Amino acid sequence: MSDEKKLVEVMLDVLAEIHEMRTGMEGMPSDIANLSSQQQRKTNTELVKVNLQLGENTRVILKLADKAEVIPNLVERVVKLEAEVFRKAS
Repeated sequence: MSDEKKLVEVMLDVLAEIHEMRTGMEGMPSDIANLSSQQQRKTNTELVKVNLQLGENTRVILKLADKAEVIPNLVERVVKLEAEVFRKAS
């Protein structure tokens, strides 16, 4: 008989723990949804920042590409000027 009482007590303890776990988990889905929503807003904000920086980088690269076309002309002009200056200096 005492074994049956111990078994009943253990089962009651297990049921009480299960009940505590279930009541503790009732608010979790809304907490998880709020956390997910916060993370999504943060991710969207970061994505906007990255897109803005990408646009700025693209603009600067295109501006540099325009200047890169000018540099060979400058090199040719400097070479011609050096040739004239050195020829006159000799």
